[in-house]
Amino acid sequence: MPAEDQIDQVRCSNCQDPLVEGDRFCGTCGTPAPIAKRPALDAQRPVADAPRPTAWPGTPGTSGAVNGEQELVSTRANLSADPSSPFFRHTVSKPSQSLSNATRYLCAGAYLDRTFANDVIWELIASRRTVVPSVNVDVGPVIRHCLKARRLSLIRDVVLVVIVVLALIINPPAAINFLFTSFALGVLLPLARWRHRNLLGKFVVVLVAAATVSTIGSFAVFLIIGTFITLLASGSATTALAGLIAVGAAFLLLLAATWITQFIYIRTVYRTLGEDLRPGAPPPPAASSPAEARVAAVEAAQWGNLTLYGGENPFIGTGEPTDRDWAIAIELDRAGPPRLSSTGRKKVRGYAPIDPVELHERIRERLLKLNDPNLPLNERILGLRVEDAVVGNGLLRWTSPLLDMSSQTPYSEASPEAIEALIRHPQAGLRYYQKVSVSDEGPPVTSGGRQVIDGVDQGIAVSGFVHVAVEGRMFYIQFVRTALTPIKGSYRIIDFIPIRSPARFFGLVTWESLKTLFGAVIYAPVEIYAALRLRHRERKFEREFSPANGSVFASFGAEMSVRERGASDFFGTHIRELDRDKYTKIIERLLVDTVIDFLWEKDVNVDAFAASASTIINGNITNLDVSGGTNQFGGEGSTFHQTPAQNTQSGG
Repeated sequence: MPAEDQIDQVRCSNCQDPLVEGDRFCGTCGTPAPIAKRPALDAQRPVADAPRPTAWPGTPGTSGAVNGEQELVSTRANLSADPSSPFFRHTVSKPSQSLSNATRYLCAGAYLDRTFANDVIWELIASRRTVVPSVNVDVGPVIRHCLKARRLSLIRDVVLVVIVVLALIINPPAAINFLFTSFALGVLLPLARWRHRNLLGKFVVVLVAAATVSTIGSFAVFLIIGTFITLLASGSATTALAGLIAVGAAFLLLLAATWITQFIYIRTVYRTLGEDLRPGAPPPPAASSPAEARVAAVEAAQWGNLTLYGGENPFIGTGEPTDRDWAIAIELDRAGPPRLSSTGRKKVRGYAPIDPVELHERIRERLLKLNDPNLPLNERILGLRVEDAVVGNGLLRWTSPLLDMSSQTPYSEASPEAIEALIRHPQAGLRYYQKVSVSDEGPPVTSGGRQVIDGVDQGIAVSGFVHVAVEGRMFYIQFVRTALTPIKGSYRIIDFIPIRSPARFFGLVTWESLKTLFGAVIYAPVEIYAALRLRHRERKFEREFSPANGSVFASFGAEMSVRERGASDFFGTHIRELDRDKYTKIIERLLVDTVIDFLWEKDVNVDAFAASASTIINGNITNLDVSGGTNQFGGEGSTFHQTPAQNTQSGG
C-alpha cells in the first residue's frame, strides 16, 4: 500500500477507496461520501491557503491610488458584523480634485457642441437612469458646464431674435436684406465644404453659389430700388435718398447689434475655456439651480460599482469590447496522474474545490502590484485602477431591491456581502467582474535630478474585465478587453486659446464672432424652439415616470456614457494602438500566472488550463512561473505537466 494511504482518513463506505477533502461522491463507485479529512501537504508544496487581504484597494468611492499610494478602503473581513445592513445603497460622494484632461475636454465639448450638451443633460439630469462610471472622468463638472453652456446659448439666441424682430418692425427693408445676407453666408456657404470636394464638385458649388447670390442680390436690389421709387413718388429726390441712406444705416446698425451680441457670447465662452478649463483647474462650484440636487446625486453615483445597462454593451463607459476576448473552462480535477482503484479500474484523483472569492482577492493583489509604491516611479503603472464592477440589465420591476423608491432612482453600489454572494452565484441576474483599467499617462522623465521631458497623456484608456465561475465541478474564467479612444479633436482646442495674450485673444474672439454671426442669426429661432421642446420633454418625463401609472417595469439602464459620447472614432496614432496592446498583454500575462499559481496551490490539475492559455498570451512559446519553477508550454497541442514529485498528496 502506498505511504499516502497509510494516513488515517475517510474511505468510501461501499468500495473502501480513500477519499480526500472536497469529495462529495466516490470517484470509483459514485457512492455519496461523508466529510473527508485532508492529509498534510508535502513539505515541498506551497501553502494551499494564502492569507486573504484585510482590505481591497481601489473600491468604489475612492480613486484606487492617491499620489501614487494605494488606498485601503473596504474591509472584507467580518462580513456578517451587521446582518441588517442593506445589500445595495447609494454611493458616498468623493472630494473634488483638479480636472483631468479628459474631464476638461468634455467640459469644453459642452460649449463647442450643443448636441453633446443636450444629450448629457437628458441622460443624466432629466432621466433617472444609472450613472455610468467612466475611466479618469468626473461627470459632475461636465454636467455643470453643460447647463451653463445651454443657458448662455439660450440667452444669446433670445437676444438675437429680439434684435431682428425689432428691426423688422422699424425698418423692414434693412432687416429683410440682413436676413438674406445671413442665410447666404451662414447657411449656404458652410454647406459648400470646399476642402472636401473634387474639381467637379467645386465647379458645381461655384455655379450654385453664383445662382443663389445673384438671386438674393437681385431681390435685394429690387427691394432697395422699389423702396427708393416709393419714397421718390411720395416726395422729393432728397427724401428718397435720405430713405435709402436710412435703409443702409439700419442694415449696418443691425449688423453691429447682432455682432456685439455674438462677440460677448464668444468672449464669455472662450474666457471660460481658457481660464476655467486650464490644465490643473479646480472643478466648478455647485450652482444654485433646481437641477443641482440631481447633479450632486449623479456626481456621487458615478463612483459606484453597480451599472445597469440599457443597450447591448454591459461594459458601457469603457468603450466597445474588442476582439481580444477569451475564456477558458477546465474540470476541477486534482493534480497528478490517474491511479488504479482496488478493483483495477482507472480512476481520476477526485474533485478539487476552490473558492472564487479567494481567487478574485488573489488576482486583485497581483494586479495592484503593477502600481506598487515600493517600485521605482519609472517602473510603476501610475494610471492603474482595480475596481469591482457589477453589471445587470436595466429593465427592473418597481419592487426591485435595486431601486430606491423614495427617489425612484437605482442604487449605485453593491455591498461587499452582495458582491461575495454574486461571485459565488454566477447564474444570477447581476454578474460580477473585476475591472482593471489603465489610463495611458506617463510621469515626467528625469535624469540626475533634471527633467528630460514633460509627462504625457495619450488620452486613451484600456480596461479588462475578469469573470470567474465555479459550476458543475468546472472552473471558468472569462476576460473581456475594452478600449477608449481619445477625446474628439474639436474639443481639444482649449489648449490653444491665447488667454494670456490680450491682443491675440481679442483677435481670435473677433474673428470667431464674425465667422459664426450669420449662422447664429439664422439658427437662433430653431435653437430656441429646440430648447423649449427639450425642456417640455424633460418635464413630461418627470411627470409620467412613476409606478402610479400602473406600469410593472421601468427602464433604468444607461444608454449613453459621457466619455464615450465625446470620444473620437479612431486612436489617431499607431503609438496609442501599441500601448493598448501592451497593457493588454501585461494584464493577461499577470492574470494567467496568478490563476495557475492559485490552482496549483489548491491541488488542481492545471494541464488543460495551461494548454489553453498558451495560445492566448503570445500564440507561441510562453513561460509561466508556477510555484517557483519555470514551466514552458506553447504552440498548438502543447501540454503543461505537473510531476508527481512536485504534487505528492495522499487520497483518492
